[in-house]
Amino acid sequence: MTGNVTKMEINLGHLLHNYQQLVQYVAPAEVVPVIKSEAYGHGAVPVAKELQAAGCKHMAIALVDEGIQLRQAGIRGEIMVLGVTLPEQFTTLAAYELTPSLGTLDSLRAWATLARSLGRQLPFHLKVDIGLGRLGFLPEQAEEVLATLRELPAIRLRGISSHLSDPEASEEHNRCEFERFQRFCQTLVAEFPQASRHIAASEALLRYPQMFLDLVRVGGLLYGFDYDYPTTLDLKPVLSYTSKVGQVKWLPSGWGLGYGVERQLKQATRVALLPLGWSDGLSKTHIGRGRALIRGQFATLIGICTDFSMFDVTHIKDVAVGDEVVLVGKQADKQQTIMQLAHAGGMSASELLGSTALRVARIYTKNGEAQRKLSILS
Repeated sequence: MTGNVTKMEINLGHLLHNYQQLVQYVAPAEVVPVIKSEAYGHGAVPVAKELQAAGCKHMAIALVDEGIQLRQAGIRGEIMVLGVTLPEQFTTLAAYELTPSLGTLDSLRAWATLARSLGRQLPFHLKVDIGLGRLGFLPEQAEEVLATLRELPAIRLRGISSHLSDPEASEEHNRCEFERFQRFCQTLVAEFPQASRHIAASEALLRYPQMFLDLVRVGGLLYGFDYDYPTTLDLKPVLSYTSKVGQVKWLPSGWGLGYGVERQLKQATRVALLPLGWSDGLSKTHIGRGRALIRGQFATLIGICTDFSMFDVTHIKDVAVGDEVVLVGKQADKQQTIMQLAHAGGMSASELLGSTALRVARIYTKNGEAQRKLSILS
């Protein structure tokens, strides 16, 4: 389980620690782990199984197939589909007991038509657009939605959700969007008191405790992304990302780096070649800014292709084939976080991890021991 040259190690102990920390932090609201995009690159099924064993009752994904994947792996409890669901997918949603997020009157009616044909009540969440311009009803449609739901007893309103457009913006901006959401909810909750309200995701969780409401959706925080945590929240990084040096050589001044000779060396440079490229999370935007730890020192990315990347190790003594390379994690007395690596390429952590192919094996550990591996071979 340890023969992979390039790999990510997923510390399941840290995952469960973070989950319990978040459960306590948002109580009495409940945590909804977001497992979309292969659990932000960590591996949806292994992550979901650990959370289910820890008592998690709600999970969220973006696409219908992601929900099917979890059901086929034995995940129970509510699985919310946060993304687009079309009427042609409704039969599949019902068959796998997935809960859609609906944001049009036509979709409510189509969901109800299916429920009547199946002879059972089907749950759903309402999606409200409060300023992001994505899925959902506009706030002023609340009365119209209420009138429609009164005519559709075959479907059951389980929740009402939205998402802030910019949690890092001013308090006034976010207060305005939250008030829009609250007004919409007030119209519905009086008649549907069982409906859970949820608007807070990771960044809102850190900034606006008044937005915890009934459910809190958590993605990046669950995986220990390095936000600015309050002192009462102790989270640990779940993932480390390592590779090995594949070749070391001197290249002369003027030599090209990468396809199309986009960059040329201004001076003779000692280069370490790594067996990972833009199919593995890195991108051209990392050139000149992205770094990795080799022999306890930072080396800078100077060239990249689909499957290879070149780092300047002129200043690092004795770099050799097989040396460990740390892209995310600790080496000697230095470390690099996932957000530092991502931001160096103008990305978010979720963008970087979501673009990291499964050929980068995920090794799952607990208490220092490998539990399982997820890769293109397993």
